[in-house]
Amino acid sequence: MKVKTFSGGYKLKRFQGQPQDKIIECDLPSEVSIPMSQGFGSELLPSVKVGDKVSRGQIIACDDNKTSSPIHSSVSGIVTAIEKKNYFKRELTMVTIKTGADDGCLKLEGATVRWDKLPNKKIEELLYKSGVSSLDREGIPTSFKTSIIGPEAVEDLIIHGVGSEAYNTSLDILLAGRNLYNFIEGIKILMKIMPKAKVHLAFNKEKKKILERIKKLTTKFTNFSIYPVVPKYPQGYDEVLVPTLLGKRFPYGYSAANIGIVVLNIQAVLKVFEAVGQGKPLIERIVSLCGPSFKENIHIKVRVGTSLEHLLKDRLKDGPCRIILNSLFTGANLNNLSLPVNRTYSQIIAIPESSQRHFLAFARAGMHTDSFSRTFLSAATTTKKIPNTNMRGDERPCIQCGYCSEVCPVAIMPTLIDRYIKLGINENLLRYGIFNCIECNLCTYVCPSKVLLGQHLKAAKIKLIEIGCDQSLCIVPRFDFKEFDEYKGVKKLR
Repeated sequence: MKVKTFSGGYKLKRFQGQPQDKIIECDLPSEVSIPMSQGFGSELLPSVKVGDKVSRGQIIACDDNKTSSPIHSSVSGIVTAIEKKNYFKRELTMVTIKTGADDGCLKLEGATVRWDKLPNKKIEELLYKSGVSSLDREGIPTSFKTSIIGPEAVEDLIIHGVGSEAYNTSLDILLAGRNLYNFIEGIKILMKIMPKAKVHLAFNKEKKKILERIKKLTTKFTNFSIYPVVPKYPQGYDEVLVPTLLGKRFPYGYSAANIGIVVLNIQAVLKVFEAVGQGKPLIERIVSLCGPSFKENIHIKVRVGTSLEHLLKDRLKDGPCRIILNSLFTGANLNNLSLPVNRTYSQIIAIPESSQRHFLAFARAGMHTDSFSRTFLSAATTTKKIPNTNMRGDERPCIQCGYCSEVCPVAIMPTLIDRYIKLGINENLLRYGIFNCIECNLCTYVCPSKVLLGQHLKAAKIKLIEIGCDQSLCIVPRFDFKEFDEYKGVKKLR
């Protein structure tokens, strides 16, 4: 198996607060608040009302006419409120349920371990009714409008366990014991409903034992390839995985599904098997608690709708900290702990708040900080890095070192583009590929002058779109886009 990698990127190593290979179950909260939009798909109207009694696993929102997947109650109890709340900068309906006596979880009708005897239509129905079809960036294609393309249009299926972020959910936990076989079954289910798709499994090359076991279990698979990959950030992005594994161009600003590719992570594939083989609706997630501000870095199985306050109670160290969702580099700040966990959560990261300044921080890595510079200390130190909110220091003028261009995974020159942003020369922003930026923020991270390059490029893209400078005219003619009705405001393309 040939190791795959890409030009640019940065290997993030030895960050303090990595999750242990340990998993516990979160206590049931006294109530849950279920968002009416989770993962890929449109917001749904609740099919329950205040005062209704619901069971664990019961569908509480569904619309077969929308691009969406059903939403379930994660507990048994009584609906106490249906109201709009601000959730990640959008007004979203929440259904609040007071937890009562558990009367068992409702199973999906027709699910069976002998799923290979089921017709494709039934498998797709199980994925839809379970809510699993909403997972990952494009959703899982079925005949129930769960993605922007149908399963017959999928040419390539990429499944990845890259682990290129500063913090990652443990593959050893996800694939422990029977779960490895369930994962293989999940792949086989996806291969059955997407018969035209070539399957590509991208795995962290450092997980040699898991790779060898998967290789043995898939020797008879056809149209199936395994790729060990270098876990450089941001290898886990669709925009990087597609060209790295398939050698295909990516339509930046659009979705992999637009060119017939579906990208799924390990947890999504496990949920596929649980839905089809075991009849489990999607009502819980495995979330890793990462970062130096946690008392213990573990994995925790938590019901969807559980408040962050309940999940994090007594788990944080004393002192101010910042709580971040899913990615240290690009994750949203979780400022309101009354808001709930949804089915897209993978990591919750807690790092200390700090305003301390360090003398000549731009010129040294320090024993517990990170540096992209090729100094002896940054290369030789084996101490763990302790991230905090001031880890990169204060902004200074650009010194034209070129580090941002060296690490850029899409081969643009962030510092040059930033210069034209300041000058207001929009033609040059388009010429030098501002719309190719995938907003990974790696340029900001490695900059010794601490220039907020990633934020500058993102803000400039928004302004360009507002004045009518859209990338569509540059992107669409170069690709054979699959038919779809709508995606992020993009109208039907044929």
